[in-house]
Amino acid sequence: MPLQDWIHRFEEGGGARWMGRLATVLAFAALAAAYDSVACREALPGYPPTCEGFASRDAMDSAQLARNLAAGKGYVTDSIPPVSLYLLDRMNPGAAKKALDQGVPDLSQPPTYPALLAAWMKATGMDFKTKPGQVWYYTPECWIAVLNQGLFLAAAALLFSVTRRLFDNRVGWLAAVIFTGTVLFWRFSVSGLSTMLAMVVFLAMVRAMVAMEERGRVNEPKAGPPTPPEEDNVKSLFWWGALIGVLAGLGTLTRYAFGWVVLPVIVFCLLAAPRARKGAVTGVVLAFLAVTGPWLARNAALSGNFFGTTSYALVEGTPPFAGESVLRSLNPEGGMRRMRPLYLERKLLTNLQTVVGTDLPMLGGNWLTAFFVVGLMIPFRNRALSRLRWFVVLTLATWAVTQALGRTTASTESPVVNTDNLLVMLAPLIFAYAAGLVYVLVDQLPVDTTEARMAAVAVVTLLACLPLGLFFLEPPELPENDPYAPRHIQLTAHLMKEKELTMSDIPWAVAWYGERPCMWLTLNDSDDFYRVNSLKPVASVYLTQRTTDSRLLGEISGSTNSWGRFFWDCWSHGEVPSGFPLRKAPTDFLPEQLLVSDRIRW
Repeated sequence: MPLQDWIHRFEEGGGARWMGRLATVLAFAALAAAYDSVACREALPGYPPTCEGFASRDAMDSAQLARNLAAGKGYVTDSIPPVSLYLLDRMNPGAAKKALDQGVPDLSQPPTYPALLAAWMKATGMDFKTKPGQVWYYTPECWIAVLNQGLFLAAAALLFSVTRRLFDNRVGWLAAVIFTGTVLFWRFSVSGLSTMLAMVVFLAMVRAMVAMEERGRVNEPKAGPPTPPEEDNVKSLFWWGALIGVLAGLGTLTRYAFGWVVLPVIVFCLLAAPRARKGAVTGVVLAFLAVTGPWLARNAALSGNFFGTTSYALVEGTPPFAGESVLRSLNPEGGMRRMRPLYLERKLLTNLQTVVGTDLPMLGGNWLTAFFVVGLMIPFRNRALSRLRWFVVLTLATWAVTQALGRTTASTESPVVNTDNLLVMLAPLIFAYAAGLVYVLVDQLPVDTTEARMAAVAVVTLLACLPLGLFFLEPPELPENDPYAPRHIQLTAHLMKEKELTMSDIPWAVAWYGERPCMWLTLNDSDDFYRVNSLKPVASVYLTQRTTDSRLLGEISGSTNSWGRFFWDCWSHGEVPSGFPLRKAPTDFLPEQLLVSDRIRW
């Protein structure tokens, strides 16, 4: 090929496009490196690095489950909620005891994200041992953040593709830049949660919906005598519907509550394929059931519930099941008998107030959401824009109700960055419509030059990305009284042998950092504890600031068999309460934490 052709290719042809894509990827990588360097740095001179790592049970549960998958142990968990034992025994008496010895099948986490993490762990050869000086720092969490930031980039590319298809290149770039410049999504990228993967699946599904809508327009009735739809096009719409159903199914197996999006998807298909509705909807439903069916059948066979322990999210936080009590219960039937429709109605209305009053106005952590709300009143000539806009609105309403009813204690510990937050997955599409409205307004400005309009867009972009800029200026903080210190947890857990059972108020952290099976605290230190101990001897009980700080006074004044009372007795009397089978306790854990064991191990 002549030199001039090579030069032309890189200046104006396909080579120029690839160079632009490479420059975009490198710019994103530089931003990711800058964010990660600020999120993991010395809080004060001489102190060990403080990293913005995992701080939620779902992140740690997914990670330790993925490690077991990568090690060939199967889909078994080391973080064991007591209610799982109840569900296993309900379906197969004696299954709980057997599972504690051979591996407890996980009934909480859908499989897509742990499977992806397992593949990533094998590909990177992660080392799960902490090193001296890594008090607030755990290397595998950094590698998982890299994976999620790769998914972040994929979500930005999909958003650009969708927005460009609906509007044009200018709007696509603005939406993608605002998306990647929003600090909330960077927080999700280092949180260890499945949000970025769910967002990629959702945007891929929307991209397929846009393509199906374009294809469906071919069959729309035209002026003149009616004609039958083309057979090839009807088949094409069925397969587009099947692809959408597959992606909706993958989203459901990433986060169960995602599955409710099927209802708005079906409505969209009815609008987008008016002369092939049956085929499009059939494709969606059949593919969705084919993807999700085997896994839901597995859950039902093991636990009697299609969604395992996640089924109890509906009643979590109601009067019979305050806090995490439903997951810590060895038999929730008594509480279920006390459930009343009024409790669910109150939970729905109370949490909807939070969703409508707090979450929606700042959806995605960016004030540009207001532009989307204004844009609802603007008619679009492009039918795809109008149809997809109402899909967004319907999904927003569906997920708002789902989020309100499914709210758990995960939202209490971290109000925004949690797995209960479904609406954040809609934020990229809302940014797309907001960016479109920005250009509608900018094009109407009374200025004559393109440069002036570009300057106006630049101002909007800078204001939208300002919180991320302020993050880089934010001074670091040293974690105070945080129970999640990876090095300390790992050293404590490794006092036990590999298959010995620990019980803790942070079982997900003991399982993730300590690589040891850990039971959630039972509801009391008497009957329920002894029932677990009879199934498999508990080698140690490890209490942290989650009990000693937030629950101590309330539990001391409440039940005489509470773990708060147990800690108080150990601390105030200097010995374990009489009759408790674990008698040995190192004094250097007190007063913030408590470890009691069956024998001296230190």
